[in-house]
Amino acid sequence: MAIEDYSNLVSGQASHFALTQFNVRTFWHTAEPTDEWLRYRLGLFEAFTVPSFAGQTSRDFTWLVFFDALTPPWLRERVAELAAGAFEPVYVEGELDAAYLSRELGRRCTTPYLLTTGVDSDDAVAVDFIETIQRSFAPAEREVVNLVNGAQYCGGRFYLRPYTRNPFCTMVEHVETAAPITVYADFHYKIDLLAPVRNVRTAHPMWLQVVHGRNILNEIVGLRVRPGAVTPHFAAQLPERGSLVGVWAEQLRGALRIGARLVSRPHRLLDLAHAALARTSPRTN
Repeated sequence: MAIEDYSNLVSGQASHFALTQFNVRTFWHTAEPTDEWLRYRLGLFEAFTVPSFAGQTSRDFTWLVFFDALTPPWLRERVAELAAGAFEPVYVEGELDAAYLSRELGRRCTTPYLLTTGVDSDDAVAVDFIETIQRSFAPAEREVVNLVNGAQYCGGRFYLRPYTRNPFCTMVEHVETAAPITVYADFHYKIDLLAPVRNVRTAHPMWLQVVHGRNILNEIVGLRVRPGAVTPHFAAQLPERGSLVGVWAEQLRGALRIGARLVSRPHRLLDLAHAALARTSPRTN
């Protein structure tokens, strides 16, 4: 099938859902968040995630955002305002677990194949993120599509980061033969235990991790670059900071830091090799 037929392919053979967890309870997060945490997270969601999906070049997908059923009224009201024409809020009673996701996505999917893509509620994706995933779709019993080229953003600075098991991956499943497990069946860094992974390289960063001090796992591991390497590809407003000289200096420090990490964690050399050898994505128009 010709690449330009990707939208019809996804529409006719597969259903595509982007999944975002906001304040749901899970097996690793059972406490009810404070209003202060909710307001802080909402600010990130409005600044980075919502504009990212509003600017997508493909509209042939459904964005589901999961909230706890105990979400306070003030946040429900704001979510209803943000959701109009952008995403579907799903309020979850109790824990959001694999069984719940399998049922929820299974009942929504009316096509032979299901694509589920994970995006955190404090991160951003490129304007052609969804389109690139859909252009990379191929029927499979179960497969993970991973766009390896991404970036990090912290305090107005930008860092390129190739990552073969990143939290923006997509699970492709043949749901006529088995109930879906979805992309949230396990942690993203163990996704290769669930299905074969097809790494896809792109000409520019496809995702942006926002490192803001309250992340649980994120740290700066990429190489500093000028904003122009990142900002043209994202719909979210990304304020810039730092001089050209500062970029050069941090690039040198970053290269030394990355080299030290590779020496201390040799398995990362294999990850880099997988990223370098990944197939190039089909071209977008």
